[in-house]
Amino acid sequence: MSLGVPKVQRKTVKGGAGVVRAPKKHGEPDTKGLERLSDAIKQIQQHNASQLSFEEHYRYAYNLVLRKHGHTLYNKVAELVTAHLEKETTDNIVPAFPPSSSSASLTTTSASSSATANASANVQAAQAGQLFLDRIKAVWDDHTACMGKLRDVLKYMDKTYTGTNGVPPIWDLGLALFFHRVILFSTDPKPKSKQASSSTPTPRVGSTSSFANGISSSSSTAAPARVLPTSNSTTVAHHLINTLLTVIRIEREGEVVSRHSIQSTVEILSQLTDEGLVALPLTASVGIGAGAPAYNGSSGSSSGGVGSGAASLRSKPVMGEGPAGEQLSPYKTSFEAAFLKQTREFYTRESQALLIECDAPNYLIRIQRRLEEEALRAQSYLARSTEPLLTKLLEDVLINKHLTAILEHSASGLATLINDSRIEDLQRLYNLFGRVERGRPTLQSGISAWIVMIGKQINEGLLVVVEEDAPAPAAEPEEEDPKGKGKAKAKGGPDASMGAKTKAALGWVQNVLDLKDKFDTLLIEAFASDKSIEKSINDAFNTFVNQNHKSPEYISLFIDENLKKGLKGKSEAEVDEVLNKTIALFRFLTEKDAFERYYNSHLAKRLISQRSVSDDAERNMLAKFRIEAGAAFTKSAEGMMKDVKTSEDAIAEYKRHQDRATDKAPFDMVPIICGQNNWPFSNIDRLCNLPDVLLKGVAAYSAFYNTKHSGRKLTFRPELGNVEVRVKFDARSHELTVSTHAMVVLALFEGLAKEETLSYNDVERTTNMAPAELKRTLQSLACAKYKILTKVPKGRDINDDDVFFFNSAFTCPLAKIRIQTVVNKVETAEERKETEGKVEEERRSLYDACIVRVMKDRKQMLHQELVSEVIKQLSSRFKPSPPPIKQSIERLIEKEYLERDDTDRRKLRYLA
Repeated sequence: MSLGVPKVQRKTVKGGAGVVRAPKKHGEPDTKGLERLSDAIKQIQQHNASQLSFEEHYRYAYNLVLRKHGHTLYNKVAELVTAHLEKETTDNIVPAFPPSSSSASLTTTSASSSATANASANVQAAQAGQLFLDRIKAVWDDHTACMGKLRDVLKYMDKTYTGTNGVPPIWDLGLALFFHRVILFSTDPKPKSKQASSSTPTPRVGSTSSFANGISSSSSTAAPARVLPTSNSTTVAHHLINTLLTVIRIEREGEVVSRHSIQSTVEILSQLTDEGLVALPLTASVGIGAGAPAYNGSSGSSSGGVGSGAASLRSKPVMGEGPAGEQLSPYKTSFEAAFLKQTREFYTRESQALLIECDAPNYLIRIQRRLEEEALRAQSYLARSTEPLLTKLLEDVLINKHLTAILEHSASGLATLINDSRIEDLQRLYNLFGRVERGRPTLQSGISAWIVMIGKQINEGLLVVVEEDAPAPAAEPEEEDPKGKGKAKAKGGPDASMGAKTKAALGWVQNVLDLKDKFDTLLIEAFASDKSIEKSINDAFNTFVNQNHKSPEYISLFIDENLKKGLKGKSEAEVDEVLNKTIALFRFLTEKDAFERYYNSHLAKRLISQRSVSDDAERNMLAKFRIEAGAAFTKSAEGMMKDVKTSEDAIAEYKRHQDRATDKAPFDMVPIICGQNNWPFSNIDRLCNLPDVLLKGVAAYSAFYNTKHSGRKLTFRPELGNVEVRVKFDARSHELTVSTHAMVVLALFEGLAKEETLSYNDVERTTNMAPAELKRTLQSLACAKYKILTKVPKGRDINDDDVFFFNSAFTCPLAKIRIQTVVNKVETAEERKETEGKVEEERRSLYDACIVRVMKDRKQMLHQELVSEVIKQLSSRFKPSPPPIKQSIERLIEKEYLERDDTDRRKLRYLA
């Protein structure tokens, strides 16, 4: 082989200290050294390196490069490595092609074959795949071992030639040749280019297939659509990618495969670079004389180097798809995309089948197991860059695309899991849904919808009882009970109806508390105290609690029942826990001002009837409300408590006064002085006519009180008090505790003959009591358990034509009897209408006060800004609406608290 090197004349320059001679002419390369290096490379490839001298062959390579024949050595190495790789591929890899992979699709296995594949076929396919992968690994190990030794021998060439002349170092050349001569090897004969011009040189060393972009023709004719090597069943690349996918699929289907073989192959693909091979053979540049390579057959200038057209073509991926110049591995350009596509199709089919075969909890268990398996698989034999892509794909296919189907599963969806309090399943659901962006919001929506649905059922179940305005069924005739022992019980009537309404109201609160307890537990144990889920739960409770417009009354009634009877059979800690839960319901109320009115009303009745558990319990409850709603909320209630305390001191002083007095009152009196501003009692239209004995007692206390306080007016409210009176019957006397109104009625029968009667109209005219109050009083005396009076005709209702006489035959084993007045604890429609009117009246006052407070601070504001500010400030007490605020503004303008601006009618000004 001769090289065209320009002639250089020898010249001698005399002068100075010596003679400077021209360099010697470089003639033919060191043929002997090149041949010995070639033999040495063959010996290395035959594993006979131990018989070679490293120093000797290093010197041969050194001399060739030093004499500017690096390109010759480079070409020879490429030629020998190419021949060796092609021989190894033909002898070892091609015979090991898996039989199934030749007909398998690159991207996925067909659904029919997946359905019919059995364990035996999978085992055979796994064994064939492992053999094929092991052969590739063996060729790779042999090749890298040889290239490692060659790199050491040719180290000087790498140091002085490859780097400065823009060609890959020997090791990188070996990797490129392995990629092109092994991975891209095709069993088809090498195709001939029909577009090559007559000037195209002899095919370059190492070119085996037309897949290498770097060796494409320089013809400008448009090329046909590109066919990837992995789509050609004659290439090693096709069998390699399909074998990897097949073995992974088999492992996913439950068979045991060699992960080491997969890992080794993946590492090989990751170390290679998917790009065209450097244009070979290299030739010396004409006229330079330095041995710099000229890329034979490349487009562009012969001295273009790496920046030439050949290098540009070489930078494009060959085996797969990807951007040019990125130097991506075949793993990234080809295998990873095919692996992810197969994974998507495999788990799409499996997830759809599992949703049909499994219930929601089992589906979650299966996909959680799959996620763990794939994470371990990625860590075992996939590249690090694939794991996040694989995880995201699995989360999308297994979770994200089936969020609604999982939650709304007909047999075991979210509703079933919550209803059965399946903590472990809900925890798994929460964790898995948290892996996708839409998971937690979808779960929150599902939880909220379920709470609102259950809350609606609770409300509707309540309304069936409470809103039933149909008249109660007529009472069946009672059995004759002349002694009035109360053993003959009615089967209907208003008393039973009232009890049912109260029970339903208390049951509504208890149901809501139980539901809240359930979700408090689920929030902690299943949802990891997630703040967003907690907010969704609270919003859902807020929605359905306020959908029941009677909720303020019912919550207040529930507290009333617990503070009257709560400590009986319960410890203080248990009662305090119940009341704390009730405070949680109070937070959901938007109309807190309505609750305040109901609570004050119930508190007043407890205090007056002395049925409160204790002052400490009452004050503890007020302290909780003060924390939640502010001091203004509890001002009236605290005033009532203070009045009761003051009355106790006044009673003690009155007793001392009676002890000293000569003209004593006819009975002991224990009055409670109620301040009109604190107590929620409305004015009454007419007062009851009291018997003389009561009038004397009231007069005695009024006289005492007026001596202590001047300028105050006492109004006696008999409908709120109780009286202990001794009544004599035929058998014995009993001490009765009755309401003041009941005592007034009983006093009418004192002195009458045994069978003498009084009509309803006689009683009403004599007592001057309101009809509704009178009928309740007569019901408690004549129709309840203890029948002190006898009504004719018998029945549970009081009619205007009824007559009454004293039941002297009454008997009871108890000496002291407490007769409760029939009271409707749940408001009637008329009472509720009255309460709503009072609430609206209070709100008008709040609107006025808030507007004046805001305008006094701001001096002037736009009308709409003022409305928004008032809504903002009052929203903590109730839900303000713009119309009444606008009416209040107009009212304050009429009262000259505000005025409109003359130039801008939308602006309001405060008048001092």
